[in-house]
Amino acid sequence: MADYLAEKIRKSAIHIHENRKVTEILGEESVNGLILDNGLRLDVKGIFIELGAKGAVALGSGLGGALDPETMKFISTNKKQETNVPGVYAAGDICGPPWQVAKAVGEGCVAGLEASGYAGRIKVSPSL
Repeated sequence: MADYLAEKIRKSAIHIHENRKVTEILGEESVNGLILDNGLRLDVKGIFIELGAKGAVALGSGLGGALDPETMKFISTNKKQETNVPGVYAAGDICGPPWQVAKAVGEGCVAGLEASGYAGRIKVSPSL
């Protein structure tokens, strides 16, 4: 299956920059570009950073996110997937067991909808 998906990506409009690292994220109020370690500039409108479960817990707690009181290993959320930090949502393995794809998908859906609603409610500067 992975080979099939890789072939579909190679035949698509997606540009893959294998074995490259981001050295700089460009933009003042929002992301508008990236610089790769080979000097290539990519014009983008946003980025998604994936650090894995352990990295995400470190990131979440580094932002002030509360850990679960029982084990102190997972980010604590409510039923809307909100953390204790306004505008920060968490879903999936970072929130603890059970380790099920269906749980992660459901929580991700809730977190995405809630984050979208949150973003729609905040005031944006007219200069943006």
